[in-house]
Amino acid sequence: MSHRIRPFALTTRAATSLLCLLSAACATVEPAPSPPPVEAVAAFRLPNDPAQPPWMRVPIRFKTETVYRPDTVDGQPCIRAEADTSWSILAAPVPIAFANASTLSWRWITDALPPNATGQGMGRDDASVRVIVAFKGDMEKVPAADRAAMNMARLVGGWQIPYASIQYLWEAELAAETPLDHHTVSRIKKLVVRSGAEGLGQWLAFERDVRTDFRRLFPGEEPGEIESIGIMTDTETMGGKASACYADITLR
Repeated sequence: MSHRIRPFALTTRAATSLLCLLSAACATVEPAPSPPPVEAVAAFRLPNDPAQPPWMRVPIRFKTETVYRPDTVDGQPCIRAEADTSWSILAAPVPIAFANASTLSWRWITDALPPNATGQGMGRDDASVRVIVAFKGDMEKVPAADRAAMNMARLVGGWQIPYASIQYLWEAELAAETPLDHHTVSRIKKLVVRSGAEGLGQWLAFERDVRTDFRRLFPGEEPGEIESIGIMTDTETMGGKASACYADITLR
């Protein structure tokens, strides 16, 4: 009786065992660890140095510029702003990945507030510290009077006023959470986040839900994408000097 020889075949498990026996070192292979979870929305942190991108100077034509330079206060690297009858903005465009973020935090320090300054009305609108958030939107929906004023600012001052913006500032007299209108353009709103002299000469920290603030300051509107974050120390209206430092500006 003849016998047919069946081909020898190894199962995957048997082949693995044989390879281990033939190997000089047979070790159990552990699966690679999973990477740590990535936050859905990372923080957009601006450098504490005005010379580093994405910071950009926004000078106003025919106006003396506020000086923005790197400094250190109490061991904290920061952006020093020095105004001497001057006005200009330091701004940073917001990447599209963070354009729908909502929480803005920062720290600032200043030793004095401009005497008799207030965000109400014309002629006294100076501030030692301001943090500005600008929003995108449909310019066709801006009222005609605002569009005319915005076009004039662009033609004369070389500054394109954004669709909508909020300025967070420190007031000597007005209570915290007081909302203010800009004296010329209704698309610029102000919100007092600090009042009085208490805290001068100290680092102060702030955190705002800018989308909630937008809905409060622009009733009936929904906030669009965030276009830029800026800082402004200005004494152009009343003259005199002001100095402040800004640090750890973060959008998330």
